[in-house]
This record gives sequence, structure tokens and C-alpha cells, in this order.
Amino acid sequence: MITDKKQFLIYTVVILTIAVVLNIVSRQLFVRFDLTKDKVYSLSESSKQVIGKLEDRMVAKVYFSKDIPGQLANSRRFLQDLLEEYEAWGDGKFRFEFINPDESEDAKSAAQRDGIPPVQMQVIENDKLEIKNVYIGMVLLYSDKKETIPMLRTDGGLEYELTSKIKKLTAVGFKNIGIVNLPGNDSETQKLEEALRESYRIRQYDLEQEIPFDVNVMLVNGAGDSLSLDQLYHLDQFLQRGGRLFLGQTRQTANIQQGSASDIQSNIFDFLRHYGVEIGKEIITDASCGQIQVQQQQGFFRMVNAVNYPVFPVIHHFNEENLMVRNFEEARIFFPNEITAADSGIDFTWLLQTSNRTGAVSGPYYNIYPLQNPLLNKFPNKEKNLAALLRGVRNSYFAQNSDYEKKENFISGNTVELIVVADLQFFNDQRAASVPENVSLILNGVDYLSGDEELIAIRSRDVTSRPLKALSDGERNFWKWINIALPALLVLVFALLKWRRNRENRRILEEIYG
Repeated sequence: MITDKKQFLIYTVVILTIAVVLNIVSRQLFVRFDLTKDKVYSLSESSKQVIGKLEDRMVAKVYFSKDIPGQLANSRRFLQDLLEEYEAWGDGKFRFEFINPDESEDAKSAAQRDGIPPVQMQVIENDKLEIKNVYIGMVLLYSDKKETIPMLRTDGGLEYELTSKIKKLTAVGFKNIGIVNLPGNDSETQKLEEALRESYRIRQYDLEQEIPFDVNVMLVNGAGDSLSLDQLYHLDQFLQRGGRLFLGQTRQTANIQQGSASDIQSNIFDFLRHYGVEIGKEIITDASCGQIQVQQQQGFFRMVNAVNYPVFPVIHHFNEENLMVRNFEEARIFFPNEITAADSGIDFTWLLQTSNRTGAVSGPYYNIYPLQNPLLNKFPNKEKNLAALLRGVRNSYFAQNSDYEKKENFISGNTVELIVVADLQFFNDQRAASVPENVSLILNGVDYLSGDEELIAIRSRDVTSRPLKALSDGERNFWKWINIALPALLVLVFALLKWRRNRENRRILEEIYG
């Protein structure tokens, strides 16, 4: 008995010792198993690279209330896990602390100084709905700089938010991005500019003057009219000196209220053709599309109904081999044309394509009212390219123009790179840029063109749209009959098994008792 007790004590001590050692080791090694498709709960390689480049110590002060509403109950654990992973990859230069501002007035004052205000949230306490002030913000301190996140996201987008703030704090200087509204197309870009300012310095241009050499990328809202030769020249020389162009352009301007569209007469199409871009003349329609509200007469009443609008393609087909769009699930394009390569001398990479059921509306009179034109709902064609990346060596558009060739610092024959999207209002806050997935696509395009690809992978995997796959009529009928027949078949199988088991039991009893 004494020996057994002694062995028991020895085993207990050994097990406890192993547990303590494993606990100590695990504090030094960060291990997590993430079984999600895109590893959304694990730090991406881009974030590891960013945090690994810290040259000085960074401190994250998290102001987080202890008692928060039920819908955010797990957010602290999620946030702590993420910060622990940053700390593990920070090589001792990143640390964090949680502060509960509700514990003292000093903590509340500190939160106020750091720009973290309380947020009002609805909670149910004592069987009644109440408004409660909670803190759920963070401040990042690095050298003599700081970045504030007044209210933290509690989903997968938090990693992008944190890494972009860290990148902003550690950046030596911001690159310059230009935004241009071409003639006949005035677009609002305020919200888009706010998103871009997290990583870039934004300037507005009209192309009347030469574009400064420190501008790396130009976002150009497409032309609704012709450009002056000077405007074309400044755009041409921007490309020739290595500037990158991100352009939204179509052949038509559309009016939804009137249900019509008209052709754009502009020299921009000849300019783009010179640089290898051909924009088709038909408006592309797609069976995978958005909806609009239209009035319909039903008896004595006029009702407002949502109807499919095929000239608003909803894109689910992205080029998986290109980093910009690799993890996207959805984007929306309005009144597009097909984009193709104008010649074989340009490297053409498609980015977005329609579904495999497309059609077209031809001019010169474009009827795009959904209840009047039956062609809008006919889709005899296959996939069409609606956005592309083009790269290649091209001469200047003005290479044969003696007046411009003689200009000082004239450049020709260099490698150019541009992205073209078949949407005239792609950068407009009121149109394409009002779609979150489109904004992520724009930011990815700007990062790619400016040579800064660290945030692209994180931003792409935070796009949470997961549309259902469209099925053919045959596939739908197959699964419909499976759903009808399979339950009945399972019942019959279980009944048969039960009958056989009962029969076997009766046989055994008869053998035992005669």
C-alpha cells in the first residue's frame, strides 16, 4: 500500500512538472491551428513582414470595457489572440496592454487624451433595454508618433486595420497619388480619397499642366468628351516616364431614369488604342446582375418592384493568378463594354470577367429600360473581360507630332503599365465606389501599381461576400429530386434494418426457449 501511494505521488509530481514546463515553453512559442478556408483567424504573411520590420518598440494600448453587450462578448478574446500573434512575430518590439477605463477616472481621462471616446450601445439588463457607454478602442504608440482607432472592428477586418496603421506609423514617407476628372465626367471621390489617405498623399489634377514627377499613380475617371491635345500630351508623358494609370472608361453615358444611353465622342479611345486597349462598342449584359426599382401597373395600382437589370453585372469570376483579385468573391460594374487587347504587342492580363451567360445592346439608339427591351434578357454569349492589366513597351502617342516631339524632356519608347475597368464612374462615391468590394479592388489596384503589395492579401481576404454558385436547370432538378427521394429512402432502409434485427432476435429466442 505504501509503495502504491509512493508511486502515485511520483506520477503526480512528474505530470505536474511536465504541465509546468509545457506552460513555460508555450508562453515562448505561439501556436494556433486555423482550419478556415483563407486562414482568417491567423496572421497573414504580409502582417508578419510588417511587424517584423519594426526598428523601435511599439506599444498598443487597448481601452476595453469589462462589461460589454452580449454580441461583443467574444471580441476581447478574439482581439487578445490577434495581438498575441503580433507580439509573437514582433521579435520583442511589439507589446500590448488592456486598460478598463470604467475602473477609474484617471483611466477615463487617459482614454480621452488618446482620442478614444465611449461608444453608446444597446444592452438588455434586468429584462429591459438600456443604453450603455462602453470603450472598445486602441492607440498605437511608436517613437514620437501615434495612431488611434476609436472603435475597433470585431471581425476579420481587424487585422487589415491594425497592419495598415502599423505600416503608416513606420513609413518614412507617403507616395503621391493623383485623381483626375476628365472632360464631361465630374465625379465625387471624397470617400474614396479618405480611404486612400491611410497610405497615400492625394492630389487633384485636371491635366492642363504637366503632372509632377513625384506622382506615382493616377486614378482617372473616364472621359465623357474629347480632351485637349495638351491634356492628352500630359497624360501620355506621365505614362512614358513610368507613371502608372488606373482608368475607368466606357463608350456610353447612361441615364437610368430615361432608360437610354448615348455614345461618347472622344479622342480618348484612339489614345487608349495606341496604348493597346480596345473598348468594345456594345453595352454588355449579364445574367448575373443587380436589380433596380421600377414602377409597374398592377390592376388599378402602380407598384414599385425590384427587377433584374442585366447592364449592372455582378462579377464572380476573377483571375486567380493575379494578386490584385485572387481572393475576391464579388464586384459590381455598371454599363460596361468589353475590354480586349488592341494588338499583340501588349501584355494583356484580364482581371474581371462576366458569367458565361452574356448578351449585348447595340447602338446608336440604346434602349436599356428593363421592361421594354427583350434583348436585355437574352444571353447567347460567353465570358467577357470587363477589367484588365496591360503592360508593354510603347512609343509616345505624340511620336509623329513634330510640335510635341520638340518639347523639352520629351520621352518615347518606354514600358507603360495601366489598369482599365469598363465603368465610366468606377471611382465615383455615388456609383461603383459606393460598393465596399469595389473600394477594396481600387485600393488593391493602387497598391499594385505603386509597388506596395503588402496589404493586398490581407484586404482581399477580408472581403466577406460568399455568393451561392449558380446551378443549371439540370443540376437544380437533380438536387430537388434528391431532397425529395433521399429522406423516404433512408426511412425505408432504417425500417428494413429494424425488421431484420427483430427477426433475428425472435430466431435467437426460439432457439433458447424452444
